[in-house]
Amino acid sequence: MNAFWNRWRKQLAWESVPAGTVEGRADRDPAVGPALTDELERVLTPVMRPCAGIALAGAAESPIHSFLTGHPYLPAGTTWPEGAAGPQIFVGQINFAEVASVGALPGFPRTGLLQWFVDADDTYGLTFDRSAGTAGFSTRWYADPSTAAGSPQPDAPTPTDTVDDLPMEFVGPTALQFRHSISIPDWSGLPAQHRSDPIWERLAAALGERRADPEFVYEEYVRGGSSLLDQLRTASKVGGYPSFTQDDPRGTGSYPAADSGQAELIIELDSIDVGGWGDSGVAHLFGDPAALATGGLTSIRYHWDCL
Repeated sequence: MNAFWNRWRKQLAWESVPAGTVEGRADRDPAVGPALTDELERVLTPVMRPCAGIALAGAAESPIHSFLTGHPYLPAGTTWPEGAAGPQIFVGQINFAEVASVGALPGFPRTGLLQWFVDADDTYGLTFDRSAGTAGFSTRWYADPSTAAGSPQPDAPTPTDTVDDLPMEFVGPTALQFRHSISIPDWSGLPAQHRSDPIWERLAAALGERRADPEFVYEEYVRGGSSLLDQLRTASKVGGYPSFTQDDPRGTGSYPAADSGQAELIIELDSIDVGGWGDSGVAHLFGDPAALATGGLTSIRYHWDCL
């Protein structure tokens, strides 16, 4: 974490920021920077989690790379998954060797390929009864994918050729690039003692922010669009804390509780990066990373929501 906090210290060394370059912020006392950094380190370090930020990176070059849409890795003899509406839509696949190459995620697989499919209907398979989270999607795991075994099969059905409304706003295999990042919870996920800490009022004053509401300060200047944390990742990622446009489903229906160890964020795809998923939507797979590392998929739950 030292490198992370050193970056914080550089960003909060406000004497290097010309006055007036950020609208609505007053001049700061240079001494405030290091003091606030130490306080933020004390408050945030206990809740930080590593994650692998996801970005789109052009056309995929191999059937065993990480990519979204297109034709998945499909060894000879493997059938395309079927859902209630026929052949399912291929969302994407994650090669965990690529994830691990940018930094280990504790408990997550370091190798293996996870694939994600959803039903070809107007909710992308999401159900709203007792089956919510457990139906309308498929996942597949390949512990040791082989390029030679994974060439596309011409006779395999490709639902994305016939479905008009896709989860994401592009077709064709689009490669994923990973970056080792830091994830912190949203305001409601912070422990109560963190939410009541005076650091948020101090940060508001230092930023010249007249609105001293702690939740606003945290979501805007620490976790949100004006964040000073250059390694923070709140959108598409592997691991870390999830983000939602509405409510966290975990702990309701068939979704295990967030603190159960069975509902950690495995993958998040945010429309801010990939488009689609309804109106500014976010899609998730939750589960037990340790079970996934052994090829266990029974804990995997599916969810997406939008505005």
